Amino acid sequence: MVIDDELDICIMLKVVLEQNGFIVVNYYSNPIKALDELKSKFYNLIILDIQMPEINGMQLYREIRKKDKNVKICFLTGSETLFHIAHKFASVYTFITKPVENKELIKIVNDDLNS
Repeated sequence: MVIDDELDICIMLKVVLEQNGFIVVNYYSNPIKALDELKSKFYNLIILDIQMPEINGMQLYREIRKKDKNVKICFLTGSETLFHIAHKFASVYTFITKPVENKELIKIVNDDLNS
């Protein structure tokens, strides 16, 4: 699953991931809708933007954990400041900084899924 308030980012991530053999079951530009439609134990990985309206990525992360304690989370951010703040909060998780090269994205996702 991909959750980013910028629809073009969602679509780009979906296309790149699917061109490299992954299945992106759902992508959402509305984080509230993503949370409402989240199915427990359905996803292997959620790529989650940190900076979104209505509910930020860290708040959404906490809500996702209430529904699914085991899904792997990979945080996505375009802000260096948010990256450092979030990394302190959740240092055990993977972070992708925007913009990300396709090759790097695939490496990060592969590493995350195989850890």
